[in-house]
Amino acid sequence: MKELICSTIERNVVLKCIRDRKRLDCRTIDETRPVNIDFRSHPGYVSVTLGQTHVIAQASCRITKPKESRASEGHVRVHLDMSKIPLINLENWKHQEFVQELNGILEQNIRHSNCIDLESLCINAGELVWSIKIDLIVLNNCGNILDCANIATLCSLYHYRLPEVSVHGSDIRVYSSIERRPHPLRILHFPINVLFAFFIDGRYTLIDPHSDEERLMDGFVSISMNQHKEICGIHMGGKLGLKREQIDICKKLAFNKVLELTDRIRQVVLDYYKKIEPITHSQPSIVRIDNDEDDSNDEGISTTENEHIVLIKPEISPSLIESNVSLLQMPDLNRLSLTEDDPSGTIGNLASEPENDEE
Repeated sequence: MKELICSTIERNVVLKCIRDRKRLDCRTIDETRPVNIDFRSHPGYVSVTLGQTHVIAQASCRITKPKESRASEGHVRVHLDMSKIPLINLENWKHQEFVQELNGILEQNIRHSNCIDLESLCINAGELVWSIKIDLIVLNNCGNILDCANIATLCSLYHYRLPEVSVHGSDIRVYSSIERRPHPLRILHFPINVLFAFFIDGRYTLIDPHSDEERLMDGFVSISMNQHKEICGIHMGGKLGLKREQIDICKKLAFNKVLELTDRIRQVVLDYYKKIEPITHSQPSIVRIDNDEDDSNDEGISTTENEHIVLIKPEISPSLIESNVSLLQMPDLNRLSLTEDDPSGTIGNLASEPENDEE
């Protein structure tokens, strides 16, 4: 998780500051950078900055068929995109390896920690479930992308709202927010990630390293923990061996940051929905679910060929920073079914009224 090229002068300055228990950005060794969370008008769309590291997240959903082994559970996936920023000192294959490593840690934090009640995503057991996907785009990298992306993912999930649905035979009616208020996802806990960097044979430990410190660290430990002091995952990197006492110290520091960020996320989302008015969407549509299955998903999630568009987003006015990033690079926000999940490009026709669909 570090770039290899670093000048001798830069190396000496950074290491001297670490020996003196100082940092270039005037932080203490156990102090994190400020976190800024900004929600946009569309549910699940959030912009998070950790210092100058900037990540945007967009949650989306679609109706699909469940796995045979878990007939009453929905799906949650995370996709990280770092194509908007250059990693100058990394070759192309190392860049992909770096992205896959971060994406794997995020997947484990969200999916394998059971922070979401997957059974609450079930529409009709054994037939239809919700599939949630969080798309992350890194706009700026000033170190510790992992923690920033993790916060953005949790904020997006907690901010997202699922539309109400009703099932009548093979027809699914998805209600707009005018008819029925969308409901939030059932979040059981917040597995927040905290990154620690080790220097000079593990004698010095820093929390939340910035880009200059990441290039010089001998190793790192990433601890994912929730507010109940439960360890959701630990990831180690580098060639450095650590003692048990060092890990225990990191766990204590991580728990304090987890409590702070958990309260912050809850409060920010609560304040957001107190201020805004209910978001209006398009009129309800009828989705026809046929029996033909299309096993086009790499993860074994079977989808139907005749999925219809069921929800249209409102207009989103990008900020000054995000205006430089084309939203066309993100998943299509104008529909629930994502382009990646429908590689054949086959999407059924929208039926605006139930009577026309039955005819």
